Amino acid sequence: MRVWFNRTYATTAHLVGQLRANPDDRAIHVISTHVDPDSPVLAVSDQSAIEPLIGADEYVEWALGFAAEHQVDVLVPRHHMAELADARPRFAAVGTALACPGADTIRLFEDKAAAYVAARELDLRVPPHLVVTDADGLRAAYAEFAELGGRVCMKPVTGVGGEGYRRLTHLPAAAAEYTGEVRSTVRVDAVAEAWERDGGPPSPVLVMPFLDGAEVSVDVLATAEGEVLAAIGRRHDESRSRQIVDDPMARSMAETLTNEHHIGYLSNTQVRYWQGPDDDCPEPYLLEVNTRAAGGLFQTELAGVNLPWAALQVAMGETAPPITPRFGATYVPIASMVRIRGG
Repeated sequence: MRVWFNRTYATTAHLVGQLRANPDDRAIHVISTHVDPDSPVLAVSDQSAIEPLIGADEYVEWALGFAAEHQVDVLVPRHHMAELADARPRFAAVGTALACPGADTIRLFEDKAAAYVAARELDLRVPPHLVVTDADGLRAAYAEFAELGGRVCMKPVTGVGGEGYRRLTHLPAAAAEYTGEVRSTVRVDAVAEAWERDGGPPSPVLVMPFLDGAEVSVDVLATAEGEVLAAIGRRHDESRSRQIVDDPMARSMAETLTNEHHIGYLSNTQVRYWQGPDDDCPEPYLLEVNTRAAGGLFQTELAGVNLPWAALQVAMGETAPPITPRFGATYVPIASMVRIRGG
């Protein structure tokens, strides 16, 4: 099977290893492309190439030619996912399946504000939030959410990973802030003044309370139509360890969104627990949905499953065997080791 990963995250190198360790002992030829010649994914692939720096439309044409030339069976896209998904029939014509959801689904969840509207329509909890585009809106949103008694944060309405994420404060700077680890906290007045000087933020920003409870990141495998085949939670704690958990409320949220919006193949739903002003106890709130594999997906291997391989089977029209995860394993990145607790 010839599998192509286009421009993607360094952690995808772990997924390449999982594909090669597939339980069927099937031969895998991994092709990867990137703009960075030092990408770890290129180093672990059987074949690699440097991508051109071109616009989305040109990129799709280049990708079609690349897939045909290299006889790609499955493309696992990250860069320009929606545009590539638009061209799915054209890829099928050259013999390449795309392991990603439909373009409309990708675009919906790329917009965090639109995703919250979609989740609320399904009676799922989303944090109170405001979309702001100017300094006055930022100050007003900060004042509103600061009254809830906790911290306030902001992030771009569209963006991946932690790009643009900041915690907001009105407190003056302390000398300790300029030593030790780099911090994500910024002063709201400094941000507002910069926006006034520069004509606003580069793109709309989502302002919301900081949800201070545990985070559960649910890795989901589904059919192309969004039928859930597996949903495995990874609970984050402050030590940065990840425990493989079956959290029914977080899992239910991920499964509902996956089914209703046909989020096929691999996706990730991030949930945070928070006790809102109308809650009697901490409840799960949706943070965001990634319509692609999460960077930490490889950690689900501790549950005794190989989700990347199962996703390829789905993409190839094969029937993946039943997936029965086990829970309780803990991944500890700081110590470069893995502990097993129960499970």
